[in-house]
Amino acid sequence: MLPTVSHGDGVWLYDTDGRAYLDGCSGAVNTNLGHGVREVTSRMREQMDAVCFAYRTQFTSQPLTELSRRLTELAPGSLGHVQYTNSGSEGIETALRLATLYHAEAYRPFKCTVLTEEPSYHGMTAGALAASGHPVRRRGLVPLLANQATVAKVRPRHGELRADVEQWERAIEEIRPHNLAAVVIEPVGGASSGAAVSDPAVLRRLRELADRHGFLLVADEVMSGLGRTGAWFGCDHAGVVPDIMVLGKGIAAGYAPLSAVLVRDEVAAAFDRPLSSVLFGHTMAGAPLAAAAGLATVEYLIAHDIPARVQRSGRHLRILLEHLAARHPVVRDVRGLGLQLALGLHADPARTPGVSLDLVTAARDQGLLLYPAGIDARTESVMVAPPLNSTEAELEELVLRLDRSLSSLVPDPAPQVRDLAATR
Repeated sequence: MLPTVSHGDGVWLYDTDGRAYLDGCSGAVNTNLGHGVREVTSRMREQMDAVCFAYRTQFTSQPLTELSRRLTELAPGSLGHVQYTNSGSEGIETALRLATLYHAEAYRPFKCTVLTEEPSYHGMTAGALAASGHPVRRRGLVPLLANQATVAKVRPRHGELRADVEQWERAIEEIRPHNLAAVVIEPVGGASSGAAVSDPAVLRRLRELADRHGFLLVADEVMSGLGRTGAWFGCDHAGVVPDIMVLGKGIAAGYAPLSAVLVRDEVAAAFDRPLSSVLFGHTMAGAPLAAAAGLATVEYLIAHDIPARVQRSGRHLRILLEHLAARHPVVRDVRGLGLQLALGLHADPARTPGVSLDLVTAARDQGLLLYPAGIDARTESVMVAPPLNSTEAELEELVLRLDRSLSSLVPDPAPQVRDLAATR
């Protein structure tokens, strides 16, 4: 039985029995600032006292307008148009619809195939799940997803976690580029691959092919966006500007449901009317309260230069995790960027997922929260992705609890990692 949450403070959550849990995975890798941040909650209280909801076809709001300005200033290239939804899944749905409408507007209805990757995870709504290379989450839903016949998958080489340039090129040729509407890619993986990083050369080559063949490049930055990887966006590591970028999770850091779809000016210009009249939205999308939470979160990220901070803390945490990996044979590798990290695990072929769930349970017993990931024995892992404003002392406490969790899973005669300062 799960504990009942009572309250949160910083990187800590407390249950109704008074027990403390260090949030080593930022909830679902979304509470990027931790809990109870006054700069966010005070702005939300002010907005609640003013107005919580105004319908998007009747009003805009000051926090929404300002949030759009902030996002387009941070985004690379000409990602100058923003549409709001409530979740990452809805954001991906919007991106898929936009790609389809973009080609229909130009009388190219034959460009209707979407190419994604396996492993990948793009959301739990029907279109987003159909576009996901996540067999575990698709299991039993084939009748619902069967009409999504225009989704194709590229798979990595045997033993690899992500597809390489040659495999992407081959998949595009097999589909035939004139049929391709969009490629959807996670710059850094999450629930499906456990923080496996896409080769920057892949992103750069996909940008070249999109320009040549006229399909749209969609970056799923729901998890990796807004500082999580040590850059503002995962695509920044490759110097690539996608046609559409989907943000979620960290955009409001768990304080309110919010996601955003950023669109290049060149794509928006293909329509003779504003995107808001092209894409039908959702009742709560961009409501003033959620917008206030998002604006306060983004302004906190900017004021505290969170990407630069994550570069430093991510290097420190990775070193500590690599020391754990050397001590515990169950750990296959450490992967990821910034504070979007994961421990790859040697899985039990007889039950997958298995070891990851065992470790999550063992960690909870040690007062540490982790996030299981992976779709098979090759990708089974746990995400280690604490809040982006975690202190060094908090990261070191995380690793001590993780060390004890791994030892309880598979007892190890090697000494525990006590002197963390020596590993810096």
